[in-house]
Amino acid sequence: MRLFPKLLLSFLAIAFIGVLVVAGLANWAAAREVRQFMFAGGMAPEQQMVQGLAGYYQGHGSWDGVQNLLHRGPIRMPLGMGRGLMNPRLILVDDHQRVVGDNANLALGQAFAATPADTVMDIEVDGARVGALIIPQGNTLPAGGPGNDLLFRVNAGIWLAALVAGVVALVMASAVAYSLVRPIQQVTEAAGAIARGDLSRRVSVTSHDEVGRLGATFNAMASDLEKGERLRRDMTADVAHELRNPLAVLQGNLEAVMDGVLPPTAENLQPLLDQTLLLARLVEDLRTLSLVEAGQLQLNRSLTDPAALMQSVVAQFSAQAQVQQVTLDTDLAAGLPPLSLDAQRVTQVLGNLLSNALRHTVEGQTITCRVARQAGGVTFAIADTGAGIPPQVLAHLFERFYRAGEAGPRPEGGTGLGLAIAKQLVELHGGQISVTSEVGRGTTVSVTMPVS
Repeated sequence: MRLFPKLLLSFLAIAFIGVLVVAGLANWAAAREVRQFMFAGGMAPEQQMVQGLAGYYQGHGSWDGVQNLLHRGPIRMPLGMGRGLMNPRLILVDDHQRVVGDNANLALGQAFAATPADTVMDIEVDGARVGALIIPQGNTLPAGGPGNDLLFRVNAGIWLAALVAGVVALVMASAVAYSLVRPIQQVTEAAGAIARGDLSRRVSVTSHDEVGRLGATFNAMASDLEKGERLRRDMTADVAHELRNPLAVLQGNLEAVMDGVLPPTAENLQPLLDQTLLLARLVEDLRTLSLVEAGQLQLNRSLTDPAALMQSVVAQFSAQAQVQQVTLDTDLAAGLPPLSLDAQRVTQVLGNLLSNALRHTVEGQTITCRVARQAGGVTFAIADTGAGIPPQVLAHLFERFYRAGEAGPRPEGGTGLGLAIAKQLVELHGGQISVTSEVGRGTTVSVTMPVS
């Protein structure tokens, strides 16, 4: 059974039960109030009988002969005491509780004590009690007269209102059930489209309730899937592109050696070794990136002195800086707290950043490596005085295989994955990496690691 008829039947069942309960309670309350009103106004049959008997006593001065009015069997009561036929048992006692009238002829002349369940109505004449009319438990008097007509009209109005309420409930339940089911149907249809490969499918979100949040969550999931699929295609194309160049160099040189065009000397074989090393670094970088993104890269954390870590990285690149005639300065704050991190991985990150800085810094310029205490952490910063990075490039700097321009060649020895891996490794440590740059004035890359 589909969801819409289930919701509709559930709403109708609840509405039907509610209408019946309300109508029944209203009917009972109306009958009680009408009867009390009639009794208080002298319109109820019992009250009419009491008034008639009081008139009889006042006219005769005693209860002599009143038995003739209370004989057994269906009778039409005289003295205006109702218009209906009545056949209850009626007992009339005087002010001494002696039975002076009994339409069942069972207790005449006897003393009669009413029980709490009996209906007892005192009869008064000129303010003095002269007797009482007793209707034993289980006997009733028909309402008769205008009370029945009034109660019938009240009940008819109540049930008509219940019928109208039921119709309104049917219409509203249909509207509410449709409004709940329609967004779910849209999500179901969109999910089917995505399962068939249409990752551009979205649903409209028109509310902020749970159903609206479901639609928004679905759209976010679809966007992530579309982005992931696009990244996968780009990744495949980029990897193929990055592998093509080294393989082409290897193939061309090897064919030249085999054909005797190039002699197999160390000088001719060195480019082949370089391309092989580049392929090895590319494969290792891809493996590292995939492990980090899959959450499977394990960190070997230990307490490490951040100043000593930066000094070791600078020492690794000192020779290269001397060859390029670039000055490497250090600015290490004193009293830095130890950090819980994987020293090898952080060295890899800082080494990649310093290598990039050297690659874009020309002779006579300076690279400054700083370590300073920040609120809640320690910041490693590598600042160069090179050409700087254009703003349109900064937004894509940490994307894998990103090129600032398709026509521009990749720097020698680069795989295009260094910054992407650096960002993943820093975030895996719970840190943050950021870049600030100004064209013509240099670039600063900052890595902030939390203090244990």
